[in-house]
Amino acid sequence: MTTKEGAEFCQEMRNKIMEETRVASSARGRAKAEQLKLNAPTLEDLLSKYSKKLYGKEFSQLAEIEKNKVYYAVIESSARSRASVNAATKDLRVAGKVCILVTATIALISIGVADNKEKEIIAQGATIGGSLAGGWVAGLTVSAFCGPGAPVCALAVVLVGSAIGGIAANEVISAYDEELEEFTKWGIR
Repeated sequence: MTTKEGAEFCQEMRNKIMEETRVASSARGRAKAEQLKLNAPTLEDLLSKYSKKLYGKEFSQLAEIEKNKVYYAVIESSARSRASVNAATKDLRVAGKVCILVTATIALISIGVADNKEKEIIAQGATIGGSLAGGWVAGLTVSAFCGPGAPVCALAVVLVGSAIGGIAANEVISAYDEELEEFTKWGIR
């Protein structure tokens, strides 16, 4: 394989990997990725970028040995991730765990102080489940509301969806309060 073929292959594979990663990502993650780079750069874009960076001239003006160095730069860059994205991903992962911990703590406190603990467990479970379902459904609609490259909008849509789901589940639980109270007295184990 020549260096040119290697650069073409690596650039093509990186673009495919990035597409697949975006498909598997959350709505906010996908929007942020699109904001950073809506379209993958073409090989010509990369050759131009690295020839200017390395030699200060257009790729077509380079000697063959210089072109090979540019091809190697493209190959090397295809394996490199963006450090700022890695750091942000780590921060978001920690923030997500903290939010889960806070939610669980609030639910456990509510259950602990409730007169009818079984009823409160059902209510908290329904509210959390409704919130998760609402956020998931909202995540499916992000592109329709926000379009590409709008991470703040995507986050807002998912949070609103989560809130609506949680509120809806809470309203259902409230509507069936007497039935739920009776159900918890049945003692079914």
